[in-house]
Amino acid sequence: MKQLPMIATITLLAVSGALVYRAIKYVPQSDPGQPLDDSANQEANFLQDMMNNVANTAPQVSDTVAAANRRAFLDMIAFSEGTSGPQGYLTMFGGRLMDSLEVHPHQYFSFTNSRGEQLKTSAAGRYQFLGKTWDNLAAKLGLPDFSPQSQDAGAIELIRQRGALPDVDAGRLDIAVQKCAPVWASLPGAGYAQPERKFYQLQAAFTDAGGMIVSA
Repeated sequence: MKQLPMIATITLLAVSGALVYRAIKYVPQSDPGQPLDDSANQEANFLQDMMNNVANTAPQVSDTVAAANRRAFLDMIAFSEGTSGPQGYLTMFGGRLMDSLEVHPHQYFSFTNSRGEQLKTSAAGRYQFLGKTWDNLAAKLGLPDFSPQSQDAGAIELIRQRGALPDVDAGRLDIAVQKCAPVWASLPGAGYAQPERKFYQLQAAFTDAGGMIVSA
């Protein structure tokens, strides 16, 4: 498995520095009538500066690594949703296939979840977009069709909306999966009373697709 180094040590040093600073700056007020100094503000500013330095010191993710991780994450989602085959972009809920990729089919299918609830879904495509979700994405991104390129762009936008795109780019797979679980019912922790993948399965799918995971 390919790995990237973490910066936990730098973060620890930053926090330790802030605690040392706090110990140095604390001076008991001998006269309660005197106004307090701005030690608290200085401490907060010091800590913020230290954390900014941590961020600036973090290894920069190259465009090549970020692109590879995005592609691998999309492939991982397709694996999780059961649409990783050659006809994944044409697949509707339950394995049925669309006739074309001109538009989202907006066909509804009934199913029963593990709680015994009778539900309907319009999930379609490699990333199982719901019809309403796709309509919003198409309008926002100006997507002209339901082609593979449009579906990929829509999935990346959903990841971005969950605040997970930087995590995907950097290979923080566990965090990215946690953030995206509310979007895709098959991800661990989604909580939709539908079958969920195990994280180790997603990890294997991600790395098999060329993704690089940062070390723990």
